[in-house]
Amino acid sequence: MQPVNIKSYRAIFLIALILFTGSCSTKKNTGVTRTYHNVTSYYNVYYNGKEAFKDGVKKINTNYKDNYSLILPVFTFSSNDAVREAFGDMNRTIEKCSKCVRKHSITVKPKRKEGKKQDKTSKEFYEQTEFVNWIDDAYLLIGKAQFYKHDFYAGIETFSFIVREYSDPEIKFEAYLWLGRTYVEMGKFDKALEFLTKLETEKNALPESLVGPLAITQADIQIRQKQYESAIPFMITGVANTKNKKERIRYLYILAQLYQKIEERGKAFDAYGKVIDLNPNYEMTFNARINRASIFNAASEDSKPLQKELIKMLKDDKNIDFRDQIYYALGNIALNESDEEIAIKYFLLSAHLSTLNPNQKALSYLSAADIFFDRPDYRNSQAFYDSAVSILTPEYPDYVSLKNKSQNLNELVKNLVIIEREDSLQRIAGLSDNERNAVIDKIIAQLLEDEKKEKELAALQQQDMVYLQQQGNENANQEGNWYFYNPGMLGMGMQEFKKKWGDRKLEDNWRRKNKSVVSFEDISSEGEKSADTTKNIFSTKSRDYYLVDLPLNDSLLLESKHKIEKAYFDMASIYKDRFNDLQLSIEGFQKLLTRFPETEYRLSTYYNLYKLYALTKNFTLAEEYKAKIMNEYPQSEYAKVLGNPDYFKELEKIDNQVKFMYQATYKYFIANNCDEVNRTYQFVDSAYNQSTLLPKFAILSALCKGHNGDTLALKESLGKFKERFPDSEEVNYANEVLAALERKPRELELADIKKDEFGGELSKEIIDSIDLAIFTLNPQQVHYYLLVVANQKTDAKRVQFNLTNFNLDYYSFLEFEVASELLSADYTCIVVKKFKNQSMAKNYFEGVIIAGEVLQELTEDSYRDFIISAENYATFLKDKNLLTYQKFFNQNYINQ
Repeated sequence: MQPVNIKSYRAIFLIALILFTGSCSTKKNTGVTRTYHNVTSYYNVYYNGKEAFKDGVKKINTNYKDNYSLILPVFTFSSNDAVREAFGDMNRTIEKCSKCVRKHSITVKPKRKEGKKQDKTSKEFYEQTEFVNWIDDAYLLIGKAQFYKHDFYAGIETFSFIVREYSDPEIKFEAYLWLGRTYVEMGKFDKALEFLTKLETEKNALPESLVGPLAITQADIQIRQKQYESAIPFMITGVANTKNKKERIRYLYILAQLYQKIEERGKAFDAYGKVIDLNPNYEMTFNARINRASIFNAASEDSKPLQKELIKMLKDDKNIDFRDQIYYALGNIALNESDEEIAIKYFLLSAHLSTLNPNQKALSYLSAADIFFDRPDYRNSQAFYDSAVSILTPEYPDYVSLKNKSQNLNELVKNLVIIEREDSLQRIAGLSDNERNAVIDKIIAQLLEDEKKEKELAALQQQDMVYLQQQGNENANQEGNWYFYNPGMLGMGMQEFKKKWGDRKLEDNWRRKNKSVVSFEDISSEGEKSADTTKNIFSTKSRDYYLVDLPLNDSLLLESKHKIEKAYFDMASIYKDRFNDLQLSIEGFQKLLTRFPETEYRLSTYYNLYKLYALTKNFTLAEEYKAKIMNEYPQSEYAKVLGNPDYFKELEKIDNQVKFMYQATYKYFIANNCDEVNRTYQFVDSAYNQSTLLPKFAILSALCKGHNGDTLALKESLGKFKERFPDSEEVNYANEVLAALERKPRELELADIKKDEFGGELSKEIIDSIDLAIFTLNPQQVHYYLLVVANQKTDAKRVQFNLTNFNLDYYSFLEFEVASELLSADYTCIVVKKFKNQSMAKNYFEGVIIAGEVLQELTEDSYRDFIISAENYATFLKDKNLLTYQKFFNQNYINQ
C-alpha cells in the first residue's frame, strides 16, 4: 500500500470540513442538512428537554397529597404547591427545546428540480413551513412546560402558534387539547369547550392516543362545575382509553366517587371493587375499602361481614392513623341501617381520634350534625356544625352554605340560651335570701372541686413533660439544647398538642371548640358590660360575683323580661325564615303570646301565625288570627292585604302577582324612581315574605341607597341584605358590588390629579394651567374604552389578552375590536372599539370595574382607564398628554 502524503490528508480533511459545515447550516435545505438536523435536534437537545419534563411531572405526582374526603382532582398539576417543586425541570425543558428550535429549525424551501413534474406528495412536501421533524414537538413541549409552571398566558401563545403554523393533525390536535386544558385551569370553561369541541367534530381523524385525554379533560370541566352526572360518561370513556396503569386507577377511583356522589351506590360499590383489584397504593386501597363499606345496601345485604372486616382493620397496626376513617365507615353502616344513636357514637369517636386528618374530623362532625338537624335537635346540631366549620377551609365544597347554616344555628341557639339564662336568673332572684345563697354556695363548691381536679391533671401533665425532656436530653448535644432547636422534642411536643387539642386553625380563641356559642357571661348585651366590669372586682368564689347578674329590682326584672320577649320573637322567626320549621315556629310565636300577651311584636306575631296556619292547612286557626288582625289593627297594611274575602282562593295567583310587581319594580329602578322601589319592596316584604322573589326586591331596594352617591349607605344596605338573604343568588351580585366599592377610586375628583401620569407630584399652578379646549364633549358620538398602562410596571400584551377574554366572556354577542397603540416608550394605550354613544361606553366602563377580571392584577400606579369619543381619541393620539385628558374626563364624565 502506498503511503498517503500530507497534502492528501489535508485535502480529505478540507472536504470533510466543508461537508460538515454545509450540513450544520439551517439556511440550506438539502437531504444532508435535513438528516443532520433531524438527528442532532433530537439527541443533542430535544431528548434532554423531554427527560427534564418527565422528571418534573414525576416530582409533581410524588409531592401531591390527595385528600380522600373530597372527590380527587382529575389532574395533580392543578395544585400550585405541587407544581412549584418542578419549576427547575420545566425551565430546563423550555431552555433545551428553545435551543432545539433556535439551532435546528429549517424553514427555507428546498430547491426545485427543473423540469420535474410535481406529484401530490412532492407538493405537500414543498408547502411545509418546517422541514425538521422535532421542531413542532419542541414547541409543544415548551407549551406544556409553560402550562405546568402555571404560566398560562405564555402557554396559550405557544399552543396557538402551533395550531396556526403546523398542519400535522396529531400535533395540531394535541395543541387544541392543551389549549382547552389551559382555559380550564384559568376557570374559563366556555372558552375551553370551544377548543375541545373542535376535537369532537374531528373525532374520525382524532389520533387514538388523544381519545382518552380528551374525554378526561371534558370530565374535568364537568366536575369543576359540579355537574357530576354529566361527567360520568366522559370519565367512563377516559378510563377505557387510558393505558397508563396509575392514571387509569386514579380515573376509576374518581368514577367511583362520582357514582357515590349521585347515589348510584351499586355502581360505586363495583367501581371501588375494580380499584382494589388493580392493586393501587395502600392509602387508595384503604379508602376504596372504607367507601365500599360506607355505601353498602342495607336493604339487600347483611352488614355483619363488612363490620367484621372493619373491626379487623382496627386491630392492624398499619391502620392506627386511619382509625378515624374506619369508625366513620362504621358510622355510615349504622346510619344505613337507621341506627342513629350508634351512628352518632361512631361519628364522634371518629372525630375524637382524628388528630392528624382535619378533613376527616370535619366530615365526622358534619355527619353527626346532619343527624341532629334532621331530628330536629338544633342545639346539638349547632355545636357540631360549628366545630366542623371551624376546621374546614373555604375551598371545601358548599363551604359557604355550611357556614351560613352554622351561623343561622348560632343565632337560633343564642336566643335559646338567652331565654334559659334569663329564666334561670329570674327564678334565682325570686328565691328567699337563704335559698338564693344556698344555690350560689353550691356553684362555688363545684368550682373549687373543678379547680382541684385541674391542678391534679396539671401535675400529671408536668410529670409527662419531665419524662419527655429526659428522653429528649439524651440527644440534646447532637440536636440542640433548646426545645425549639431539638427536632425530636419538637415532634413529641406537636404530638402531645394534637392529642389534646387536635388540628386547630391559627386564630384567636384557638382553645375554644365552639367560638360562636360563648360562655354564660359572654352573651351579655352592651348594656350589661358595666355589670361585667363590676363583676371583675369580685372573686368567682364570692357570692357577690353571682349576685351582680340577678334582676333583684323592678327595672332589672323588666329588662330581663324584654330580653326573653325579643328572644322568643327572633327564635320563632328564625325557625320560619331560615329553617322552614313551621311547627317549631308556631310553638315559638304561641309561647310569646302566652308569656307576653301585650308584646310589642303582637301584630307581626298575629300575621306570622296566620300565614303559618295557612301553610300547614289549618284554615280555622288561620281565620282566627286573620280576624284578630282585622279587629285589633284595622288600619294596618296587613289588614288591607287580608281584607280581600277571596284571599284563600287567590293564593295560587300570588306568585304571578309578585312576578308582575317585580317587573314593575325593576322598571322603577331603571328609571331611578327609588321611592316606588322602596315602597313596593316594603309591601311585598310584609304581605308576601315567603315569596322566592323577595331577595330580588330587596337587592333593588339596597342598590337604591347608592343612587345619590352615598357609598357608606350603599355598603350598609348591601351588608344587611347579605345577612338577611345569605343563601340567595343575589348575594353573589351584592359581593361583586361591595368588592368594587372597596377598590380605591381612580382619580374621581379633580383634587386627586396631583401626579404627572403615574409619577411625580404636580403643583396646583400646573394643574390649573391645563388647557382642556382641545377636547369637546359629544355624548351621542361613537365612543371608545381606553386602558393606558405603564410599560415598566405591567405587561401590556397580557392586559390586552385579559381585555379580549373579558369581551368573549361578557360581550360575545358584540364584535369588539381590541387594539393597542404605543404612546411612548413608557406607556401603551389599549383601546376597545366601538360603542354607539357615551351611555353604552359608560356601561362597559362600569362593567370592567364590577367584574374585576381585567384590573385585579394591576396596581393603582400602573394604569388609568377612560371612555373617549372618536374625535377626542384622534386628538389624544396627537397630543399624547394623559394628564390633560384625565382632567377633561373627570370633569365631563365622572363628576357629571
